[in-house]
Amino acid sequence: MQAHSSAFDSMPIAPGGEGLLGHNADFRADRLGTLRRLSEVTAPVLRLSLPLPGIHAMVANHPDVVEETLVDKARLFDKSDMLRFSLYPLAGEGIFTSNGELWRRQRKLMAPLFHPKALEAYAPDMVACSRRAIDRWRDGEELALAAETTRLAMAVAGKTLFDADTFTEADDLGRALTVALDWAGWVIGQPIAIAHIVARRRLQLLSEQNTGWLRDAALWAERKVRGPAVLVGARGRELASSIALLDERVQKMIDERRRSSGEQTDLLTRLLAASDQDGTVMSDRQIRDEILTLFVAGHETTATGLAWTIHEACKDRRVYDEMQREADSVGDDPGAADLEKLDLTTRAFKEALRLYPPVYIFGRDANQAVTLAGYDLPRSTNVMVSPFVLHRRRGLWGDDPERFDPDRFLPEREAKRHRYAYLPFSAGPRICLGIHFAYLEAPLVLATLMRRFRFELLEEDEAEPSATLRPRRGVRVRVHARR
Repeated sequence: MQAHSSAFDSMPIAPGGEGLLGHNADFRADRLGTLRRLSEVTAPVLRLSLPLPGIHAMVANHPDVVEETLVDKARLFDKSDMLRFSLYPLAGEGIFTSNGELWRRQRKLMAPLFHPKALEAYAPDMVACSRRAIDRWRDGEELALAAETTRLAMAVAGKTLFDADTFTEADDLGRALTVALDWAGWVIGQPIAIAHIVARRRLQLLSEQNTGWLRDAALWAERKVRGPAVLVGARGRELASSIALLDERVQKMIDERRRSSGEQTDLLTRLLAASDQDGTVMSDRQIRDEILTLFVAGHETTATGLAWTIHEACKDRRVYDEMQREADSVGDDPGAADLEKLDLTTRAFKEALRLYPPVYIFGRDANQAVTLAGYDLPRSTNVMVSPFVLHRRRGLWGDDPERFDPDRFLPEREAKRHRYAYLPFSAGPRICLGIHFAYLEAPLVLATLMRRFRFELLEEDEAEPSATLRPRRGVRVRVHARR
């Protein structure tokens, strides 16, 4: 840390951003291309040019700065207003988007269920859901693999987290979630989002500067603009219809569980029990927000990671053959105890998440004036963190960071790398609760799939940057039954 800090405006500016709309136009025109250019810059921090006065944004472009933001000074930063706005129709005030005391309460409630030892009990359900999914496949059939892994991962999330059978509804739920995530990816940086954020910040400031009815009125108005005040146009109508379907399914799940006299110990039961405790009352709306947040988080990362892993392995015969040998070594009924035998399979999944991190860009807003990387940041400065950028830094990942190489995650190589160079699940106090869930599920699912079928990649795919980093064409494969 520098002894004397520098003004925010003295920070080096990121490449591009020359037009009237600055870097906002760059991100909207070519999001991944803009991120790739950032990965080629060695400066640890970069200032972004934005069209609105008083709006400050920067890029944490080095693991040291990421660590300072997400770990050392985590309490000085909140989830960004832009991220909260884009996901608000879907996730509301769920654990991924909430801030402050609400987030701390919900995190404390849910964390025990995601302890590595507690998760091992889910392994049989993960394998069973995998078998159920591939029982539908036929020898020689062409598939959009990402759709299949999404259906599979949804079934796993529904069964393990909520003891619910979502397999038969997976396609409808998947379409609704895709609409919501696509809208979230589209609205980032749009004028409607910027207008809501500016209005929210002014109302928040007004509430802090006043008391009585004026403070109450400002707080009421601020809550109204956390998400879109009204949904208009074809996109808005489609989003509203999708959210209505998701709300209906979730409310049905809540109502059925309340009528049940079973002894379930899953997350939904825990949420409902917490809603009846003094001091931790949780409304149905809050429970809904947590269910949808965890349902999305519980399947999206794994589903896309599984598809990308097979996509990349199909292009590397050595990796593919070794993964298949590992699958055969654990047989038809792999469990948590077999993870040691699935070493390369696990490393291949980690490498796929490096190249295609599902949450490829996220942000934090300073909740007060703060010094970061030697620069004075005004309150509300947005600090952008991009796993996609960090995962492609040559100084961190060798001379060819675009190459698929699971050996990057051999223990001796991991030990030499900066701890915060790899961020598929974020870092610090807000690291994703599901990290161990994903690292248990993915190897078991991959082993189950590769034990039964051989995959032939029909065409190479590319990443589609929406709210997450999905394969543009769904990873088209032909599956061949193994006998």
